[in-house]
Amino acid sequence: MKRITSIATALTALFGLAVSGCDKKTSEDLKQKAEETKQTVERKAKEAKEAADKQIEKAKPKVKEFGEKAKDATQEAMEKTKEAANSAAEKLKEATNTSPQPVSPTPAP
Repeated sequence: MKRITSIATALTALFGLAVSGCDKKTSEDLKQKAEETKQTVERKAKEAKEAADKQIEKAKPKVKEFGEKAKDATQEAMEKTKEAANSAAEKLKEATNTSPQPVSPTPAP
């Protein structure tokens, strides 16, 4: 019986070592995969940033052109508004100058 107990204890110890060795290997594998994943994510983030920077550089001339067009359109709108205001002022002057002269309250002799 002692011999069976000793063998069982030895087998249990060997099994424990095998499992702990397996766990250690699994742990190392997981650490390695985590590091690989981290590097992959960092690489992909860098690539995405570079692609975004390229798109920004590509869009800059178009943005500048749009800004110039907006500036020109604003200037043109200001000029047309000024012309319309001047035209309205002229029409108002004409309307007030052509109105009949007020009749004086005293009769003419």
